[in-house]
Amino acid sequence: MKLGYLVGIVFSLLLASCSKDFLEVKSDMSIGTPSKIADYQALLDNSTAKMNIESAAILGIIGADEYYLTSDGWHSLPTISNNLQYKNAYLWADDFYGGESGNEWNSAYSRILYANMVIEGIERINPVESEKEAWNNVKGSALFFRGLNFYRLAQLFCQPYQASTAGSALGLPLRLEPDVNVKSTRATLEETYRQILADLNTSAGLLPDRPEVKMRPSKGAAYGLLARVNLLMQRYGEAGRLAEEALLYQNELINYNALDLAVPYPFPADYGESVAEVVFMNMTKSLPLFSNDRMYTHEDLLALYEPTDLRLKVFFTAGAMGNRVYRGSYIGSGAFFAGISTPELILIAAEAHAREGDAGKALAGLNRLREYRFESGTFTPYNTDDEETVLKLVLDERRRELAFKGLRWEDLRRLNGDASTAITIERRIDGQSYVLEPNSFKYVWPIPDDVIMLSGMQQNPR
Repeated sequence: MKLGYLVGIVFSLLLASCSKDFLEVKSDMSIGTPSKIADYQALLDNSTAKMNIESAAILGIIGADEYYLTSDGWHSLPTISNNLQYKNAYLWADDFYGGESGNEWNSAYSRILYANMVIEGIERINPVESEKEAWNNVKGSALFFRGLNFYRLAQLFCQPYQASTAGSALGLPLRLEPDVNVKSTRATLEETYRQILADLNTSAGLLPDRPEVKMRPSKGAAYGLLARVNLLMQRYGEAGRLAEEALLYQNELINYNALDLAVPYPFPADYGESVAEVVFMNMTKSLPLFSNDRMYTHEDLLALYEPTDLRLKVFFTAGAMGNRVYRGSYIGSGAFFAGISTPELILIAAEAHAREGDAGKALAGLNRLREYRFESGTFTPYNTDDEETVLKLVLDERRRELAFKGLRWEDLRRLNGDASTAITIERRIDGQSYVLEPNSFKYVWPIPDDVIMLSGMQQNPR
């Protein structure tokens, strides 16, 4: 992809000694120090090595109900190179790290450190008129990345947001400065979400309407992520308004009849540049757990697709074990897309309308999306004014369209609050049953052991 600037600086995050802060990272700028707007843009453009990869969404994908493993597949998972935690996470184990350092926690906070370095540095630059657009893009991008990573961490390490308890529930350590020696403590959940919203709202006012490349955030991305966060907070009117605001900047859909289903991956491997539906590109790592000789897409998910729904062929293909494996990532590889897309925005707006009693607007969004997903001549629009039916149609469509995009875990968490949509997940290994009950403590992953040891902060109950 184009990265915009080639800057001759070296900026790295290194493992710190045990005497350092719990983030286990420090900045090393002894070789080259950013001093210009272009330098700070280059730090944020470190896309495929730092800012846009290894999304913490992978832990939610592992824990959710979209797939399963056989006993043989689970036993064959590698346990070296910090992979034991993923094998244990499949069973929602109490001590799933097994002595390893927490990959998702550390990688997210290292990106937050990058963002904080850029925010502090760019504030020292007083741009001339011709530089203001570039300056705004840098600061807005850094705030977006910080808000994005706080949001991701909150879906893993904090309980689901409830307005009645958020003021006392445990939130995240809110790292807002690049000094890693400042002791970290956990904020409340209310403070955590307030910071996420503040970062994203400010970024939306600074970012361009459309990004130069999709690894960079934009107004559409900022409003889209704000819509997602407000949906999690059950602020449906605001979520719908923000989703529709985001769609003003990007509203394209792909007709799946035009995709080549004969190739291994229907979407090109160009970081979303030629994928019209990608608003912001973010991705997970590829894990052996999801290889074509291990993962089985869950039958309950596959059963949701109608025979002429092209997503059955676009998203899924035959694996090596007679299994159905996912191949529909916008990444065009085995990594999962974890960014923001126009179909998600359409579905956020549709759910908001459904929950606020406007069945007509909800179905209009659903029907527009679904028309692009069926074999030519086979699409039949939904037509009902029953509010409960419409909401169920929207939630089912989220499962179909957003499968393996890193959103199912947070949907499970928020929907477990209603008995009518609560789900119990069961996995079986060697004849033993492992169960994740609705509203279980295990919907909140434990903070890594070394973090607790070094910081003394309160651990999540398990």
